[in-house]
Amino acid sequence: MFNDGRIIRLTFLGGALGSLMRFAIGAMLGDLISLIIVNLLGTALLGWLNANKKYDNGELSALWKTGFAGGFTTMSGVATVIYFESASLGVLSYALGFLFLALGLAVYWAAFVVSRKQVR
Repeated sequence: MFNDGRIIRLTFLGGALGSLMRFAIGAMLGDLISLIIVNLLGTALLGWLNANKKYDNGELSALWKTGFAGGFTTMSGVATVIYFESASLGVLSYALGFLFLALGLAVYWAAFVVSRKQVR
């Protein structure tokens, strides 16, 4: 099996890289647009990786799925709703949050399907 210490280090490395990339995108584009972009890119990446059996390997999964994708998208969906609430949009903020969640699921599914077709 895999060395647990190695899995932990790979998860940490992926999380650090994902968090740094999310920070860089936020610094370049601003709060709201960066939240939307990182969430959609992160769900697309996760869909792509989950469809590819190569990434079921414990080490690659720890680095890219748990680490990078987790660090890249952490709390972004929740933060989007909070951002809309702070703009005094009331109930509309929850509707936009739900719409954003549905869009994320659609992006995940589309990336999964495309990746699965390319792997064959």
